[in-house]
Amino acid sequence: MKKLLLISFLLISTFLKGQDISFSQFDLNMLYLNPALAGFEQDFRILTARRNQWVGIVEKFNSNIIEFNLSKNIKKRRISGGEINWTGGIYFIEDRANKVFKSYNIGIVPWTFHFQLPKNMYISMGLQNTLRFNSLDWNQLVFSDQINDYNDNVIPSNVELPAIYSQNSFLDPSFGFIITKHSNLNKKSSKTSFIGFAWHHLYPPIQSFYNDQSNVSRIPQKFTFHGQFISGFNDVITQAFNFWKVSYKHTIQGSNAIQKDDVGLSLSLANSIQLEGGVFYRVSRMIKEHSEKASLMSESIIPMIRIRIGIGNNLGMELSYSYDYNISRLYNINTVATNEIALNIYYFKSKQRMCPAQGKWGNNRKWQNVMLNRKGYGMKHKKNRWNW
Repeated sequence: MKKLLLISFLLISTFLKGQDISFSQFDLNMLYLNPALAGFEQDFRILTARRNQWVGIVEKFNSNIIEFNLSKNIKKRRISGGEINWTGGIYFIEDRANKVFKSYNIGIVPWTFHFQLPKNMYISMGLQNTLRFNSLDWNQLVFSDQINDYNDNVIPSNVELPAIYSQNSFLDPSFGFIITKHSNLNKKSSKTSFIGFAWHHLYPPIQSFYNDQSNVSRIPQKFTFHGQFISGFNDVITQAFNFWKVSYKHTIQGSNAIQKDDVGLSLSLANSIQLEGGVFYRVSRMIKEHSEKASLMSESIIPMIRIRIGIGNNLGMELSYSYDYNISRLYNINTVATNEIALNIYYFKSKQRMCPAQGKWGNNRKWQNVMLNRKGYGMKHKKNRWNW
């Protein structure tokens, strides 16, 4: 019978009190990052991603997410003011730290409002609640009083197990907002920038299987600051590239040491396939021995590649892959790699609509080459499918 040592249980406890799941491709603008991102890019979107962390370690850290976005216009644009769009969404996360601990989260975004302001600006605000379902297989644990120094026999433990082997919470609210600015909307070299803030775990849920540990086992509150800048290329400069993008994210959760900064740069080619490539760089904090101050530590370099293709008359598919090359004290030879793959399915309505990320439909840099065939690379088939 396969058993895990007590150290595994300690690692689980540390994991529970530590950080939330962190996805490398944060520029995909997930609901999980900020509830204000619901409907931020387009009307309808289905996203799924899988993160396989530290494949060189026996105990795998696997995380899977799938999310859905919906949108509806509740106020049309008039002379007196801009549009107001309601959007909502839901996501499911499966997180497995090893064979012992399993966690399932359901994030519900009941409303996110996008307000169009003067001077090509938008403000987005969203609210979210997360349902958490955690379970622990106590039969797979070996406690310290079961360890025999003389042989491999495992004796019964005197540890008092909890009455309930699962831990659930139904109240975990989060809030977020985003401010977006567009410039030169009628030019190919137009620019789009936004900054956002998200406050997760407004009411920190308990992460304990014992009733007497509520004060020390709550999930720490998390604060996320993120932003993005996208700019096109003027045809006078080059016609080989479609746009370039800079993304940034700062996350702090719990103690001063649990902070991370992610910055990424990507470039999109303007050819027969919408190919985007880039790299991310992650910096975390580390508290040295006999010191209370946290110092910066390079954590990983993350190359990324992404492709967008049309799969129907109003459908687009975006497939991306990233590889975390660890440069921290864990060393890449120990962790081997962290692989992350994501799949986005977009549905574009025939009627043009405003959205904070793209402004007008004609300024959608990500999809205009693919779905609208503006550069003459795609050829529409009789069955309304796109061939390359």
